[in-house]
Amino acid sequence: MEEHDNSRGLTRSGLIKAGVLAAFAVGAGGAGSVLAGAAGVGVAASGIRKPNGGPAYLRHTTYAALVGAEFRLHRPGARSLKVRLIEARQRRSAVDSFSLLFRAHPRAGVDGGTYRLEHPALGEFELFVAPVSRGVKGLDLEAVINRIAT
Repeated sequence: MEEHDNSRGLTRSGLIKAGVLAAFAVGAGGAGSVLAGAAGVGVAASGIRKPNGGPAYLRHTTYAALVGAEFRLHRPGARSLKVRLIEARQRRSAVDSFSLLFRAHPRAGVDGGTYRLEHPALGEFELFVAPVSRGVKGLDLEAVINRIAT
């Protein structure tokens, strides 16, 4: 039978396992806490609720009225691009969550990242956008907004 030396304290392996469990518990909410062995709390008990108000560029209702509108996407070190909002989709969630789909020129070069967008009614603001598809109609870029109030 093999003996284990427990006098070393926290091992690298133990630290990694603890980090993974902690990350899982945070990412999965109450269910993750239960699986990680902690007392789980649901969304209602955690104090998280849907936000009220906030900046217009962080509300689904703002974009629902702007589907079809043109925005400017400013790229560092490159010319700005015209992008058209082609979809504003509400997502099922316990928080205020929605996705925006913008379409750029088919040959546009845009990597996933935080970009400054501009619209005449909304002004300038930053969003993280990522390319999701490229076709003959253009390069589709998606932004996902999840608003959690504490």
